[in-house]
Amino acid sequence: MAAAASPKPGGEGGGTQPTATKAAAGNIIQILANLPDFLRKPMLQKRLQEFFGMSAADQQETIALALAAAPGIEPAKLAVLVKTWLEVLAGFDSEQRSLIFSTYCQQILAQPASVQKLNFQSLTDTFASLEERKQEILADTFKEVLLGLPKRNEILALIPDHSKRALGLQS
Repeated sequence: MAAAASPKPGGEGGGTQPTATKAAAGNIIQILANLPDFLRKPMLQKRLQEFFGMSAADQQETIALALAAAPGIEPAKLAVLVKTWLEVLAGFDSEQRSLIFSTYCQQILAQPASVQKLNFQSLTDTFASLEERKQEILADTFKEVLLGLPKRNEILALIPDHSKRALGLQS
């Protein structure tokens, strides 16, 4: 999720700032997860539009914060938020979806431990609950990104088999 777009470190060498920024990202994600759908969806659309306007460094930081904050969110709330995020993301163009998936992959490769705490079964179930067309759009984009990665096998090694099957990466 690129929902944690707002928090920024306060300055150079801020000591505890990364922890404070991570907490702020977690708070933003928690707030978004608690919103009713009619508010959450437009907020996520706006956050994603902001994300696509950011510099590459800010995009990387935003994704890193989202990955760090996600395991601390109650799984049911995270599932609701991820579902809305995926639905919104499916409505963006292929280039934008590719950018966000590529950025996630880069961050996961830089910090593989960031995904080890995630409940992949819940996230896979959330993906499977999407309309079939949205699943296809998102899975196709992810596969295209994955094919373009020089370290795709490292990413694939982090994805459980049931999630690979849901994405059409394994039979």
